[in-house]
Amino acid sequence: MLPSKNQVRNAGKRIAAAQDIFAANEEDVEVVDEWRKAHLTPLSSIAMWLRKPSIDATGLAPAQRLKRRSTVLDKLIQGRASDASTMQDLGGCRLIFPNVQGLQDFRNYLETKTRAAHMLQHHRDKYDYIATPKQTGYRGVHYVYGYEPSSSSNAELKGLKIEVQLRTDVQHAWATSVEIADLVLGARTKFEDGTGRYGEFFRVASELLARRHEGMTSCLPTLSDRELLAAFHREEGSHNLLDRLDRLREQGDLSKIKEHTVLAFQTDGTLEIFGYTKANRAVEKERELIDNPSCAHVVYVRASTPSAIKNSYRNYLTNPTDFVKLMREALD
Repeated sequence: MLPSKNQVRNAGKRIAAAQDIFAANEEDVEVVDEWRKAHLTPLSSIAMWLRKPSIDATGLAPAQRLKRRSTVLDKLIQGRASDASTMQDLGGCRLIFPNVQGLQDFRNYLETKTRAAHMLQHHRDKYDYIATPKQTGYRGVHYVYGYEPSSSSNAELKGLKIEVQLRTDVQHAWATSVEIADLVLGARTKFEDGTGRYGEFFRVASELLARRHEGMTSCLPTLSDRELLAAFHREEGSHNLLDRLDRLREQGDLSKIKEHTVLAFQTDGTLEIFGYTKANRAVEKERELIDNPSCAHVVYVRASTPSAIKNSYRNYLTNPTDFVKLMREALD
């Protein structure tokens, strides 16, 4: 049985008050985790709704991702989320487009020609981070939909929120390189406001990529091209980050990827891949690995085809070659 919003809200508050996941009550953690897992059905439904237009626009079905339990708990403890019951990104679909025009055309299609099987929760431009990039350098467009069940058996799931992310190849290369750099270097760039150790490097990188590859600006629009290049060389001189990313090697047995895949990053820097044809087995494996001290990071991803997972999460599976290549071109 799905826990009530009040139960989830109160459990989340107690977890936040504990200030440490190891001090949190196990029953509270289970309540929040059951709420998280309840988003699997809405996630699958919304991904299916987007499937045909996504394939028409990108050649691939949307990839789906259930937010990791550890990330949900971390958001509560760090104060980045105040109410677990209203978190909008527990489940998410991601679509990657070759360019900005393709992305904008898809937005127009969604908003004008697709019957809304699910309810958009906000104005179309509220989470337009292409028009208004985040200070971290993140760019993309997000939509949040409320799930509308087609069957009475799923009535209790009505209104659960699923996030749909739209990115271009360039924007996706930047975003996933932030995540893999955090994994490899133990940083928290993704969760900071751009002021962390590597934050300025990725802000400058975002601006370079936006200008050179997409003819627009990002989070540093007032810098001249000369100032921007100087800023990059200063950051790269301090951290040697682009070169370090360039040296990362492909890892993991990609043949193991299936429609439901668990990616387990080990503390020794290696990657293990577990592929399943059933969601429940993947969720069970995710839970098992989360409690394994040798796992530094566990991600459960799903898509209708393995190729969709490989495309949307390619920088988890290989070295960040797209980002490095785009950056080298931007610097020429």
